[in-house]
Amino acid sequence: MPSSLFSYGVTGSTTRFATCSKPPKKDGKKKLTKADKEKLKREEADRKAQEEEEARLQAVEEEKKRKQQEKLEAAERKKLENEEKKVRKIQMAELEEILQGNRNNLQRLHDDRRKKAKWARYMRCDGSPDPTIPGEINTYINLRLEETTRTLPKLVLKDIELDLSLIAELEYMLTDTPTEELTDRQVAAYKETIEEIQDVIRGKLDKAVFHVLCDASTMQDPETYNLQFVIKNPEIQLCIWGNLSKNPRVKSFEFQDVGFTFDIPRVLALSDCSFQVRMTKYDHFSMYSKTFSPRLKKKEEVVPEPVEEKEEKPEEEEEKKEGEEGAEEEAEADREDTEDLMAQLRKMDGGEEEEEEDTEKKEEVEEEEEDFEDPPTPEPPEWEDFEEDDDVVDLRAYNVLGGVFTFDLMALPPQPKPVNQWTLTRLVNPPQIELMDYVAELPAPAAASAQTKDQKDTQTQEKDKRDEKPPIGVTIKLPSDVMFQEEPQVVRWDEDKRHWRLDGFSDIVYNDENRTFGFKMYKFGIMALIQETHINMPFQSWELRPRAVNKAVLSIIAAIVELDIEIENSMCCLSTSFEDPALRHLKGQMMTPADLIQSLRKAGVNVFPSEDSSKYVSIQNKHQVLESRTYEQMALTASAMTYSWSKWNQDKETDQIIFQGSEHLSDERLLEEDWTLFQAGKRQVKQLTMTEFDEVFTEESKHPGTFKSNLYHLIVDTGSEEAKDRIYNSSYEFVDCVQQLLEATKVLTYS
Repeated sequence: MPSSLFSYGVTGSTTRFATCSKPPKKDGKKKLTKADKEKLKREEADRKAQEEEEARLQAVEEEKKRKQQEKLEAAERKKLENEEKKVRKIQMAELEEILQGNRNNLQRLHDDRRKKAKWARYMRCDGSPDPTIPGEINTYINLRLEETTRTLPKLVLKDIELDLSLIAELEYMLTDTPTEELTDRQVAAYKETIEEIQDVIRGKLDKAVFHVLCDASTMQDPETYNLQFVIKNPEIQLCIWGNLSKNPRVKSFEFQDVGFTFDIPRVLALSDCSFQVRMTKYDHFSMYSKTFSPRLKKKEEVVPEPVEEKEEKPEEEEEKKEGEEGAEEEAEADREDTEDLMAQLRKMDGGEEEEEEDTEKKEEVEEEEEDFEDPPTPEPPEWEDFEEDDDVVDLRAYNVLGGVFTFDLMALPPQPKPVNQWTLTRLVNPPQIELMDYVAELPAPAAASAQTKDQKDTQTQEKDKRDEKPPIGVTIKLPSDVMFQEEPQVVRWDEDKRHWRLDGFSDIVYNDENRTFGFKMYKFGIMALIQETHINMPFQSWELRPRAVNKAVLSIIAAIVELDIEIENSMCCLSTSFEDPALRHLKGQMMTPADLIQSLRKAGVNVFPSEDSSKYVSIQNKHQVLESRTYEQMALTASAMTYSWSKWNQDKETDQIIFQGSEHLSDERLLEEDWTLFQAGKRQVKQLTMTEFDEVFTEESKHPGTFKSNLYHLIVDTGSEEAKDRIYNSSYEFVDCVQQLLEATKVLTYS
């Protein structure tokens, strides 16, 4: 087919043929060849590589700037840390010098006091033995046991006063003497001596009771014809009732002098029996219970598993040695190759700069300032639970109040009979009291009781009624010098297992207004009243405020009671403003902190946590060293500064303590705006800009740009001249007294 097209046109009658050319193509992209495509791909790849290289270089530059900035910031931080370490080292050294001086003065004071007391004990010429000398105390105990003539109750109580003083002397020696001055052998000997003297006291009291019972008919009451005997001294009250008349109409009896009332069932009203009520203000039983002292959990020792060594034959050992030598040579060669390769890579990637940085870091480490060496922090103790039944009393959670009372049922020995001009007395061998076995019967169910009545005749029922042993109702008057802050519980002493038990009582009635406590008991024996130890914990608030130089007041608002403890020099006392009559004997009586703590606990007011109290009270434990340091520095500044609790303290971690404080140089009460917040940490103490009433906690310092490692230097450097003078003139005895009370109450943790 021809490539040209033909067309024709008609003009008149003539026919003309013309040749037409090919029409031009439309404009468009030229089709790329394979080579062109490859070229474009190479150009695109080069462009992307260039962009990536530029981005990489930019990232490297930015990373270099970032590292340089971080290096500058790290250097600035390191410089600041070194400066703070220098300041802290100086300040803590100054503080430690002050505290150590106080400790040395106290050590000399107590050493002199102990020497004088020892000399005064040696020079005492009252015939009493020195309980710390084995020869003297053993001779005294043996003579007391062999002595049989002084059985009159009056003489016995007089002799027991000396026994109790010897026990108190030994207990004081155990608590007052530093542990490094007492050997374990001496401690064991003192405790054994205490137990032996306690046994002597109980034996002598039993002999006095037996003496009274043997002579009951001559001491009978002319109205009731029964024995009614009461004798007492400041520590012991001994009451005896003997049934001489056997009058069935006698239903109960009351020792009015001591406020003790008990029921007398018919079966006992018709028998030769007697009742003994022995009330002692001391407790010589609780210390022998295994729940009396805290017990640390024993840490489980990790025993490493033994490695089994396989026996190898001599030929195998030789082959193994050869193989090991070859493997070592190959490993050494691989290490050398790897080190060469790493060195080349370091050179390619700027290894020289890294080496320089390492050198600079080493120099920085060498130039780092040494910090003040803090004492090691002991691990928090874990206390063991006492695995006993529910009726056994945990003496870590409860404590005995008001002493111990013994209620015994005894057989009445044969009475002397006057015959003409003679008096016949039957001797009892051995000459000792005889306890009667009386265990009350538990009440029977009503249905069983009705069925029994239908089956028995009237005569048999009356006989059973005469022989039945109902529980003994007892009502006691609570001691006037003990403050019961809740209804107490009555417990009995298990002599065999040596612990207090809650079972064996029913129908408990407590009258707070009349201060009486009643119950029914199913068995005679040794009993006591207990109260929860931590009833006042945690505290609601506390405040330590100065009165003058070496004078301050520690106020504690606990869960139930409010206490003001006045401090003056080395002594303290319960404030005279305290209104409860149970503590009237303690108000205004100046004594050492240890004596005040013991007296308040004995009176039923315990605001002094024990070492394991955190097991029974929900608190936020604080760092032990930090808390102790804070108490030390509060005591140093207590003549010029008032400190108080803060609601933020419990929300912070263990290594942060928050409290309020203010300079206070007058007796006027502070206003809310006078208080500021302090934050104490392990390395720094700050006075904060925020107040107690802010909604959000912030750590912004009131003195920015200044570093204070402890509370003492912060107060001294920011306080007034008068406040500084008070602080500098505070005696070490006053500081120690305040510190002892703060350590005993642990107000930073238990509030």
